[in-house]
Amino acid sequence: MDMYLIVYLILVIAPLTTLIHELGHVSGSLIVKADYIQLTMGYGKRQITFNFNQIKFIFYPFYFIGGFTTSDRDKPYKNSEIIWVTILGPVFNAITAWISYYAFEFYPSDFLQLLFWFNIWMAIVNIIPFKINEKQTDGFTILKLMIK
Repeated sequence: MDMYLIVYLILVIAPLTTLIHELGHVSGSLIVKADYIQLTMGYGKRQITFNFNQIKFIFYPFYFIGGFTTSDRDKPYKNSEIIWVTILGPVFNAITAWISYYAFEFYPSDFLQLLFWFNIWMAIVNIIPFKINEKQTDGFTILKLMIK
């Protein structure tokens, strides 16, 4: 793989895939009528913050390191609602992979190919239930809630 593709993967594809994943969680939070939603991308000293309705977006300089979404509401979530919010992250990645796969058929490009593979990877890895230290996948969260 060319060096420019590696840099492109790290600075563009990976953060875009993470943003798509987090927007899935944001969408789930909107569906279950969360009062407050926060999407955070990256680490470092806060650079960009803006609000859109009840959603707060925070972007840090090292935007390519990862992201997370939190949401809350006055009425406690049911387990089924948390599962819905949680599963939409991997679902958004799977849909993006499917769209980029078919777009690649008509417009072959390194961008679409990387977008396809990284979104497939993100969807599959996040649906497999496992936990490392305090970090857990969406699949682990869903499994925990289903066992309760």
